[in-house]
Amino acid sequence: MSSPTSGLAPAAFRHDPVKNVLPAAAATARRWDYEPVVADYRMLTYHNRTLDRTVPVSVSATPVLIAGVGLVVASDDGHVRLYSRDLSKVYWERRMDSSVYASPVLAPADRHVVVAATSGLIACFDLRGGLVWSVKLGTPVFATPTLLPGAGVLVVSAFHSRCTGLDIRTGAIVFEQALPEPWHAAHGGSASYRDPYAGPVGTAEGTAVVACAEHILCLAPDGTELWRTEAGASVRATPASLHATGEIAVCPVDGHCLFLDARTGAVRGELDLGAKITGSPAVSGSVLAVGTQLDVTTGVDIHTRTPLWTAPQGAPRSYTSLTVLPDGSFAATGERGNVVCLRAVDGRFLWESSQVLGLPDHETPMDVTPVAGGDGDMYCASYTGVLYRFLFRPLPGESAP
Repeated sequence: MSSPTSGLAPAAFRHDPVKNVLPAAAATARRWDYEPVVADYRMLTYHNRTLDRTVPVSVSATPVLIAGVGLVVASDDGHVRLYSRDLSKVYWERRMDSSVYASPVLAPADRHVVVAATSGLIACFDLRGGLVWSVKLGTPVFATPTLLPGAGVLVVSAFHSRCTGLDIRTGAIVFEQALPEPWHAAHGGSASYRDPYAGPVGTAEGTAVVACAEHILCLAPDGTELWRTEAGASVRATPASLHATGEIAVCPVDGHCLFLDARTGAVRGELDLGAKITGSPAVSGSVLAVGTQLDVTTGVDIHTRTPLWTAPQGAPRSYTSLTVLPDGSFAATGERGNVVCLRAVDGRFLWESSQVLGLPDHETPMDVTPVAGGDGDMYCASYTGVLYRFLFRPLPGESAP
């Protein structure tokens, strides 16, 4: 196993910027509360020789942002590319053996990016595109992995109820763990193999919490099961780790959010949000934001486990996630396919993006969780194969790149 990486906290939620933003040396002053504009875009296409037609290439995974440099994008055709900041150039290109659905994960200490293909192939690249290591798990991976930085272990949840730990430096398998299957697996459920769908999350104690079927498990970095708790319903959203309180927020599809003791798995509290939850929550300071399929977002005080505010918008569409901007505001790609931003302290609406560019046959809705860096750039993408770079307004005295 790799030696511990000191000074790095584990990501607290599925699209925590810790997982997908390599920050610049110095951030720039931006109006994060002001609607950003599309500065650049790129159409991803593939020419099918058999059909003699050009088809769009979908993007299902949120990219990794290398602030001041560019963007690592893994697309549904299996290509992994480092684009320039303005998306006009491709610095390097590699190819996985199948499509990519799970979002790539940053290993910041080594400045590496790990990509998981749906075939189960996991590959680690440096920022020059060099292959550091690769391993084939043999089970499909759709959930975004997470890194336990203290142990140097990448935790990967895979279909067919499997969880694997990989040494982040070498790709060596640290552990392989069978997970509980959905209840309908014993009754011939046709989609029972498609679990877990939620990704794992790290805790302040250095453990990994894995949501699978109707269960929540806590694993040590060597794969030892530390505790197991019933969630009461299927869990499709990645849990959030509340480092400040030592709890895990789990939001099953039945709309009940559970607050579990990260050390024991004991239920400390419960909150009923009254609608189905598939989008993953996020944490900003002392506020947990959770969105339902009714497009309602609730801000919860993590110390009291009670609602602070409710907003009639801003929930992540389908199986995407809430994330946090550099100023602490919540952002998500909403049901209309635009990024919606809410202020963390009170849920106040701040802005909604627009991708109307006057292009022919241009479908504007986006489909992945956005990613933003301190240099003033935000990126998002769509199933119709469009990458967008948004630019936030500079403060007086600052200049846009």
